[in-house]
Amino acid sequence: MSPLMPIDSPRTTCMIGAILVKVIEMYVTINHIPVADGRETDFEALWHSREGSIEGQPGFVSLDILKPGMKMTHGGPPEKQDNTYHVMTRWESEEAFLRWVGSEDFRRAHDRKVDKTIYGGPALVTMHATIEGAGA
Repeated sequence: MSPLMPIDSPRTTCMIGAILVKVIEMYVTINHIPVADGRETDFEALWHSREGSIEGQPGFVSLDILKPGMKMTHGGPPEKQDNTYHVMTRWESEEAFLRWVGSEDFRRAHDRKVDKTIYGGPALVTMHATIEGAGA
C-alpha cells in the first residue's frame, strides 16, 4: 500500500508511522503591480473599495496585498524595493483559479473605471504550484 493516498481534493493524506499528516497543495498567483511614485495612497484606496467577489469563488483560499518594503541579497545591506505591489491569491487548484478568471465576477471586478496614471507600468502575473507549505 502506498503511503500517499489521494482523496477527492487537492489535499492529500500521508501516513508517517502512526501519525496522520495533511499535506496541502495549492496554486498561488502573484500579480506584480508597479505603482507610480506618490500614488500609493490612491492605489491602496482602490483595494479598500473593491467589491470582494473573489472571496466567494469556489476553490478560493486567501488574498494578500503586499506593500513594497525592503529587499536584500544574501550578505548585502537592506535597500528599498521598487514601487511594485504584489497581490497574492491562493487557490485549491489551478482549475479553481482558471474558473475565477473566466467568470463574470472576474470581468466585473476588472472592468471598473480606474485612473491609469496610478500605475507605473504594466502588471505581470506569475502562477505557481506549491511544493511545500503550511497553507493559508
